[in-house]
Amino acid sequence: MSKLLDLLNDEDLDFTVTITDTDGVEGTYEFLDIVCRNKIEYAVLYSLEADGYVDIFRIQYIGDDEKYIRETDEKVLDEVFEIFRLKNEDEFDF
Repeated sequence: MSKLLDLLNDEDLDFTVTITDTDGVEGTYEFLDIVCRNKIEYAVLYSLEADGYVDIFRIQYIGDDEKYIRETDEKVLDEVFEIFRLKNEDEFDF
């Protein structure tokens, strides 16, 4: 399970995370959700640096570490976002 989900159990969490993707690009995001598609977990994050922009990262587990790989496949992005939208339709105004 993702370390991001573990953080959700922390009562003081403000849902803001800073991650560095596999390309070395660091970003600050508001954590929105973890979505599972075809047994792969994806982090859905709202960029605090690019207003109105949602990034989706595939979570890759390597031992006790996890890497965040920015998803670029349009089909996967659309499917993951649709799962996120349906799962959270009562939480967000889409």
